[in-house]
Amino acid sequence: MKDTSIIERLEIDHCQLLRKINFLETQYLDICRGAEPDYSLMRNIIVYIQEYPEQMHHPLEDMIFSVLLERVDDADIVQKLMSEHTQLEVVTRELRESLEALSSGTVSIEKLKKKLSDFLVGQRQHIYKEETEVYPLVKKYLTDKDWKQLQNMVSIIDEPIYGKKTRYDYERLNRVIEDINKIELSDCGKRRLKMIESENSLTV
Repeated sequence: MKDTSIIERLEIDHCQLLRKINFLETQYLDICRGAEPDYSLMRNIIVYIQEYPEQMHHPLEDMIFSVLLERVDDADIVQKLMSEHTQLEVVTRELRESLEALSSGTVSIEKLKKKLSDFLVGQRQHIYKEETEVYPLVKKYLTDKDWKQLQNMVSIIDEPIYGKKTRYDYERLNRVIEDINKIELSDCGKRRLKMIESENSLTV
């Protein structure tokens, strides 16, 4: 495995996550327009984020960022992003709780919209800062020795901890999102999807 393969894996994770965020944004717009969103798929995506990015992607980043802290003098942005991992977990948990409480009437649709908006903004800003400010530093300052040591530690937090069924579930969820994106959209939907893809190309 070449030296930067770990960071490349994280970049692929971001691409997968952004596809799901894009879908959740379309659901947010449906709610704002008074349409019925796909609550079941929304919940599946949120569960995925709690199980994969939070349990594997973020810990791997924290390992890499901890090494970076030893290599750079100005470490404020690195420390901030590590702290944001915990903050994002709270936002995601609150969004899931609001979504699950909506059916019982204990949470209003307006509160769900606020939680979903906070989630979307927080996730996009976090990924943008990582990709534009910190990942370039990682690629510049981490040494071959650092990458070898990190590679030896990756198995500790890698997917086998969740088993093959979970891997399959993630792949199936990815296919569902991709299939939805291929569905023929109305002219308004096409314009919106084009805007999302354009934003994605600017932030990743």
